[in-house]
Amino acid sequence: MNIEMLSKSLQTNVKSFYMINGNDLFFKKQAINSFKSIVDEGTFDFNISYLNTAVTAEAFYINLQTPPFMSDYRVIFLSADGKKLEKDKAKAFEDKIKLWLKDPCPNVVLVADNDEDCFKFLAKYAEQIDCKKQNTINLVEQISKMIANHGYVANDAAIKEIIVKCNNDMMIIANELDKLYAYCEDKNITFDIVSQIVVNNIEQSVFKLTDSIAQGNCGEAYSIMDNLLSSGEQPLKILAAISAQYRRMFICKVSALSSEQLAVQLGVKPFAVEIAKKIAKNYKPMQLKKLVDKFQLIEFQTKNGEIGMLEGLNLAFTYAVNRR
Repeated sequence: MNIEMLSKSLQTNVKSFYMINGNDLFFKKQAINSFKSIVDEGTFDFNISYLNTAVTAEAFYINLQTPPFMSDYRVIFLSADGKKLEKDKAKAFEDKIKLWLKDPCPNVVLVADNDEDCFKFLAKYAEQIDCKKQNTINLVEQISKMIANHGYVANDAAIKEIIVKCNNDMMIIANELDKLYAYCEDKNITFDIVSQIVVNNIEQSVFKLTDSIAQGNCGEAYSIMDNLLSSGEQPLKILAAISAQYRRMFICKVSALSSEQLAVQLGVKPFAVEIAKKIAKNYKPMQLKKLVDKFQLIEFQTKNGEIGMLEGLNLAFTYAVNRR
């Protein structure tokens, strides 16, 4: 089911076990908030638990059997941090969930984040929630509703331009819509206004570029870099953004801090940390450290005029591809 269906379902027919699929952070946040909404707000500390698979299966089962306290429901969010479980641990968790589902503790809801298909082996037991990134056709309808709910109007051409400029990322689209609401005093969002206000997001493009390199899709990565240059972005600015992203990936890879703490430390939004963590899974720490050091050297040489800006960007891109 999608987010809209989930919200309606939770009002009348709450199930014991749900699984969130996909990596669109906007939709995942909406899903999490929907589950939180069934818990009395004043009792969050007692009735919302965040667990990961570092806990033992027995401790996990005890949590499943703990009833709500002063609330209609208790919600347990389970994560494996995108890492597949070892065979023995996966079986232990599956056995406990099967046992619990035979006679579940009343009004306890388990929500598993199936990031990177880490809980695929549990899918047959759970209600599936679709939080994947949507295509343009589906997003047009959803964004139209969001705009209308704010009392604004926009035609399909304007909405599609927002989607294209934001690379179909609903988290970025939501932020850009806030800018458009503030700008459009007549509450009419036009194509020309979108073209003027919503900029091509270099950070988001760099997210996609580094992810493409990590996945071995070098052709797509080159196309993204070429599009950035064609749109007028300066090579040094692109190089700096790529260097910052790999540095962020390295810090996320080696740090024991939570995503929220890392976001504060790095001065970025939490979704940027989640993206960095996801891409960094494709590398070993030393690989990222070497990339960060090389990019810093190339940046230094470029800023000091030892090599040209475009030459520096191409050198960094080639180095990243060859070190994957």
